[in-house]
Amino acid sequence: MILSVKSVNIKILLVLILTICSNKLYSQTELYKQYEHRTEFTVMCIMQYPITDSVKMNVTFFAPRNEDELWPMIQEFNITNLNKDTVFNRYGKGKRYPLYTYDVYADDIKKKYGKVTSAEDYKNISKLIYSYHTGVIMIYHDIETEERYDALIEYLIDALINPESLPDIIK
Repeated sequence: MILSVKSVNIKILLVLILTICSNKLYSQTELYKQYEHRTEFTVMCIMQYPITDSVKMNVTFFAPRNEDELWPMIQEFNITNLNKDTVFNRYGKGKRYPLYTYDVYADDIKKKYGKVTSAEDYKNISKLIYSYHTGVIMIYHDIETEERYDALIEYLIDALINPESLPDIIK
């Protein structure tokens, strides 16, 4: 059976379309899927974002569309230790501020995770980071091990010194 160039091209095109469609369906975090329909803030995710040359993590982002949506978004995710006046005084200013960060349950980011006491705990946590400058909440998933956790902490420390290492949405 001899295939024409046209039929081969059509088959290649169909395979590409199926690959792209299936990639879209499976290349988002569960957290993103849970919030993607929301309109009061922007939800994004980056799959396999490089933290180091060998460590990649999935990251979900929540960004307020404007200053009026900032505080309700913070309340939505139960970030209770932030001072409202401080949040608004630092939002959108040109100055860089420290990132606010803590561990949350991987399956419920609205709950703070307690002290990590065993290697198994790393499988159950995600890291929540809040950027005062941009108002963006970042959730780093797939921590899984102490080594990956340490790599993320080093990445975040470096990001304070070199903000250009963060995804563009944070800058």
